[in-house]
Amino acid sequence: MNSKLIVIFSILLVLTGCGKKYTITPDTLPVAYVNQEYKQTIKISGGKVVDQYARLETNMPKNLGVTVQPVNDLDGYNIIEIKGIPKYRGEYIITIKADFFGGGGAEVNKTYNLIVQ
Repeated sequence: MNSKLIVIFSILLVLTGCGKKYTITPDTLPVAYVNQEYKQTIKISGGKVVDQYARLETNMPKNLGVTVQPVNDLDGYNIIEIKGIPKYRGEYIITIKADFFGGGGAEVNKTYNLIVQ
């Protein structure tokens, strides 16, 4: 009887450990306006992102006046900040791809549209 309980408990423990939920918020970015300060934080939760393999891609020109980068070295790609004063109107794409320590191949892949009016 005890061995059956141990086996069942072990299976449940393994299954719950494999069912991590990785999330990225917010779902969409608020609209930015030309010549007005913009600041938005993107948070990835559910585990520590492997910064070495994280990718952050955007089609924003360097002279737009807006940067997209991790907030600091401690949080790495778990917290990404979009900030600045946009100089031009347009629609820009920001793509975030991240793997997790001990994630068993789990990854987050999210594309945002930043609209500047």
